[in-house]
Amino acid sequence: MKKPVQSSLNSGLRLLCALSVGIGSLLVASPVVFGQSVYNGSGNNPDKKDMADADVVHEIRGTVKVTIQADKAMGFIAPRAMGMASSLGDNHLMDDMMPQILQAGGLTTLRYPGGTYSDTFHWSTYKPTKTQGSDPPQYAYQAGNNDFGHLVALMDHFGTGIFTVNYGSNLDGSAGGTPEEAAAWVAYAMGDPASTQAIGKDASGHDWQTVGYWASLRAAQPLASDDGQNSLRIGHPGPVLIKYWEVGNEVYQNGFYGGPGNEEDLHAPYPKDAKDNDKARRNNRSLSPEAYGNALLQFSKAMKAVDKRIRIGASLDVPLSGDWNTSDWVQDPISGKWVQKGTAEAAGLGVAHKDFDAGIDWDKKVLAVAGKDIDFVSLHWSIGDTTEASKWQSIDEAKTLREPQEGLPKVLGALVELIQKNCGSNAANMQVLVTELGIKSFIKVPDPIVPALFAADAYASLIEDGVANIDWSDMRKSDFLDEDNKPGPVFFALQLLRRAAAPNDNFVATTTGNPLLSVHAYMRHDGQYGIMFINKDPKNNATVKVTVNGANLAATGTRFDFGKSNPATGYGIPPVAATGLGNSFTITVPSYTITDLVIPKAQ
Repeated sequence: MKKPVQSSLNSGLRLLCALSVGIGSLLVASPVVFGQSVYNGSGNNPDKKDMADADVVHEIRGTVKVTIQADKAMGFIAPRAMGMASSLGDNHLMDDMMPQILQAGGLTTLRYPGGTYSDTFHWSTYKPTKTQGSDPPQYAYQAGNNDFGHLVALMDHFGTGIFTVNYGSNLDGSAGGTPEEAAAWVAYAMGDPASTQAIGKDASGHDWQTVGYWASLRAAQPLASDDGQNSLRIGHPGPVLIKYWEVGNEVYQNGFYGGPGNEEDLHAPYPKDAKDNDKARRNNRSLSPEAYGNALLQFSKAMKAVDKRIRIGASLDVPLSGDWNTSDWVQDPISGKWVQKGTAEAAGLGVAHKDFDAGIDWDKKVLAVAGKDIDFVSLHWSIGDTTEASKWQSIDEAKTLREPQEGLPKVLGALVELIQKNCGSNAANMQVLVTELGIKSFIKVPDPIVPALFAADAYASLIEDGVANIDWSDMRKSDFLDEDNKPGPVFFALQLLRRAAAPNDNFVATTTGNPLLSVHAYMRHDGQYGIMFINKDPKNNATVKVTVNGANLAATGTRFDFGKSNPATGYGIPPVAATGLGNSFTITVPSYTITDLVIPKAQ
């Protein structure tokens, strides 16, 4: 008989949420097991490469037993957990209704300026550096009103942000990013207009003035005649409180390990012909993880000199062998086209990255240099397994939906091991942010409900693992919002997570009898309990026998459903009355559906 699937982590084996202990509780002698489920006692063991095919459950049959320990709080939902990646190229980011839309989608946080934009973006001028030394110059498109001043207005009506400072390029595009430019951004956002603290000149000689200079611009009203800085005059005397500041975006893809070097990094020059990137930049010491680690220390010192309350984080790769975002794909050097390894089309093209353990190497060396002094690490987790039947073009739906229970524990387990070995006593304070989460953009997704099921389960599982912030990787993919702001399936998946619980609510221990039915439960501050069921079986409804211990629940509550047979309309999933509940009840969750129950305590 198979053991139940454990929906929450054992006490003491969890990454705790933002503002709490950090990962200190993970530094134990016994093996660390992560994820929403531990199947058959070993399914989430990071040492197991893959679950044996005989152990994979392919469908739901019979009744699924679920147990909820309502009085066993395992942790809480971090205030910035529910995030979304924004983009400077989004023409609708500043639409009038965007605050309400983002709130309706369950979000509290935006990542800014977003992805590869981060390392060419200059917050004070809203002018980008040309990409990779291009001649004639090529620039990333930036929509007209996505400057920081407009973003502040959006956040004032919506929530907060996770910011990525420019590591790749300085203001004039002649070298790498500078600590002084980053410190001036902190001063503009959070500084006191009365401060005379000098920021100083950067390596190119640009004077970044004082903290008060930038804070005074923030507080000022626009001039009648724009002197070029009116976009910074936003009439905002109070500080814009931004806690988390990441240094650079995917810096590990700067070319040090070869390949095309997708991420801008002018700490070493680019060759005239992009085809020579690999030869010119591979193993360049200025692009190395050690160089980045030393730069992190400089950025942290300069930025915290402006405001010591902020937290500074490193851009790390997934710390698994051969697990780079592009490791399963190779590039034709002539056409530039990416194709999946193992296909006839890829034959003879070699490999995209010769360094199979590049992610582990980067993370270990960055943390060895800077791990004792930084506050958090930022990971990007992109799913992209495809099927042979589709000639490796379409996503493997079943494997994707198992990733929160199979892939995530391996990633977090390996990361904790690196932190434990390289960060000394600071390991107990280190936090984890997943600033990009999603399906790889070049993968075909035939069934749009699959990213929604994955998103709901992944966000909930990462929250239970104590991750402080999770950002879906692209707001404008049709699975969240389209170009007309029409919501897609991921929008409603995240809305349902927020229906079940709010920031700072506690999640509680649960077990489920079938890994195709994920269960996440919450003890809410309003006195009610939220339960989210995710049926990952594409064909079979799940008959679920629920037992709730540790609380006396009412017989009636509220139900929300979203899935293949329960589409949403407008921007909200309508509630329906649910009866026959209490501490023991049976519920049917349709196939490929997310179902929420919100149940008050019995009177």
